Amino acid sequence: MRYLKHALNKIISIIIISALLCPVFSLRSYALENWASDVYVASEGACLMDADTGVVLYGKNEENAYYPASITKVMTALLTIENCDNLSEQVTFSYDAVHIEEENSTIIGASEGDKLSVLDCLYSLLFQSANEVANALAEHVGAKHPELKEDGMSDRDVFIKMMNTRAKELGCTGTHFNNPSGLTDSEHYVTAHDMCRILAAAVKNDTFLDIESHTYWTHAPIRRYPDANDPWNTVYAKHAMLKRNSSQYYSGTLAGKTGYTMTAGNTLVTAARRNGMTLVTCVLNAHANHYNDTRRLMDFGFDNFTSLKVIDYDDTNSAIASDFRISGINMVDSKTLGIDPDTRITIPKGGNYIEVRKSLEVSEDADGNSTASLIYSYGDRTVGAAKLKLINIGDGSELYEEAKTDPLLANALGIKTDAELEAESESARAAEESSVNEAQSSEGSEAVGNEASVNGDGDNIQPDSETASIADKAAETAKENTDNAKMKNMGSNGKDTEGDPGDRIDKGELFKKLGFGAVAVIVVLFLLIICNTFRDRRQAERRARRRAARMKRTKDMTGTQQIHMDLELQRRSRKDKKRRKK
Repeated sequence: MRYLKHALNKIISIIIISALLCPVFSLRSYALENWASDVYVASEGACLMDADTGVVLYGKNEENAYYPASITKVMTALLTIENCDNLSEQVTFSYDAVHIEEENSTIIGASEGDKLSVLDCLYSLLFQSANEVANALAEHVGAKHPELKEDGMSDRDVFIKMMNTRAKELGCTGTHFNNPSGLTDSEHYVTAHDMCRILAAAVKNDTFLDIESHTYWTHAPIRRYPDANDPWNTVYAKHAMLKRNSSQYYSGTLAGKTGYTMTAGNTLVTAARRNGMTLVTCVLNAHANHYNDTRRLMDFGFDNFTSLKVIDYDDTNSAIASDFRISGINMVDSKTLGIDPDTRITIPKGGNYIEVRKSLEVSEDADGNSTASLIYSYGDRTVGAAKLKLINIGDGSELYEEAKTDPLLANALGIKTDAELEAESESARAAEESSVNEAQSSEGSEAVGNEASVNGDGDNIQPDSETASIADKAAETAKENTDNAKMKNMGSNGKDTEGDPGDRIDKGELFKKLGFGAVAVIVVLFLLIICNTFRDRRQAERRARRRAARMKRTKDMTGTQQIHMDLELQRRSRKDKKRRKK
């Protein structure tokens, strides 16, 4: 009974282990790649982020608030572009726009009443970092939204309100703007992470990128410099990593903005793209290390991480759509939930997509509307997210196209295949030819009969036997053509005919085969355990018989003989232990 209980315990353990392992027999095993972090940054605040996924690859005090200085103008430029459909609109410089209290403020020298196009202003804003231009653009855009104006608010105040609203829309949590230029203000601050979010949104704007692709721009003349060819009317890009003739040039740099005040120190935001991955960086209070820190961050990101397009590895959309398909054909005109095909994730370079896990997250907006997102995780880090949205899964027309070549599907829909229609057409033509031949044969017989009667020949002339059977032959030919066409179609659709070696094995069959394999493994293990159990039992019985015989012999031994026997048994025991250790 004891041996049977021992055997059953072994069997149950093997069955449980086999059941747990069966689902993963065919999966490769991967070890998670470590998340790199070995990069030195001298700036007080810094952040490196993938612009497409929003994944932070490195951060140093990235959620702490700092004065931003002129990198504020990235938000000013983005809001202006988004709210001005016509970049030829004229911006008028007001008295408040050109009179700036802070000393040594960067300007282009505009005077009250000067007018420049929105495009000229954007170049002057981003290249020259002109503060009076920031003020003028804020007033111009703010005036477009009187619905946002409250009592006592100026057009510039409306624009500042729009800046903070847009920052929240981009996910900024530790940023507050209080002017459009970045001049020092206790209520004007940003975090490195938030500035990366803002720049990431800006580089997705084609107009912003087009402006940043230039190294200089000549704007229209202004009152102080009325000559159109005056060199003071030309502004140049200040970001050294964008300029090929600079020692700080960095290959792949798309855009960026410099900033400096005595209080804020050096600030810098930069975007660069290599191998399909766009990275954005922000360094704050950099103490003249802004370019070196940015270069180290960019090298660190491109060397250690990679960006993957989810649709190249994930079948989420097709899996959802397949719920509305039969044999791969859309059955209804409908929409279903799916992810944006441009969704990307960021993982370590040595990692693999199979290591990424997905989870569904449902949240509510301010209006109480529920939104759902797929969250992609690598280990304990979020590496991307995709909002679920409506996607079209087809109009059902494919069903009838497929039925034209599929007899079974055509029969289910009550329509005819192309081959059947062609066979019917052939039959109709054959029947028509048969009737024509019969008519001609009848006319020929009548003519011969008439001729015989005219000549006085009383013999009856019989029509040719081949001519008489033309109709029967035509009907047989039409029937054969129809049968051959049907057989051809049945043979050409291996997925719907029995016995076709091209049949596709569906998932149900695959899991059934895996299940049979698991059962076979368990049966073999069961038989091995039974055999081992009986073998152990026989060995135990033999040992018991030997022990009994030894005890019987011991009774007749002298004291000396017993001592020698005990020593011999001890020696054998030690020898067995040594052998087992080896």
